[in-house]
Amino acid sequence: MLRGDPPHVWHQEVDGPLDGHDGLVNDYFLVRSGWFEPHGTLPSADLDAEHLDAFRWWRLADVASYVGPGLFSPRDLGALFAALMVDDVPSAPLLLGL
Repeated sequence: MLRGDPPHVWHQEVDGPLDGHDGLVNDYFLVRSGWFEPHGTLPSADLDAEHLDAFRWWRLADVASYVGPGLFSPRDLGALFAALMVDDVPSAPLLLGL
């Protein structure tokens, strides 16, 4: 259970057109937690329809070195996570592009 509001660390706005959409707005919050087994809440058929076949934790090194076909959002997620681990949590959300 969250106690209080988590820090708002990043805000992303991209005006479209973007892959057939008008654009995107994403807000990212830092939520610290203990380890837990990641899993979805949707039934397996719904997860299959969304092409989700597994859930797993990613280490920072895995994110930073990933070269597969998928894309992270934000694209520079590895560098942003690394900065959160080294620097203090920003006092205001960092504004991001794509």
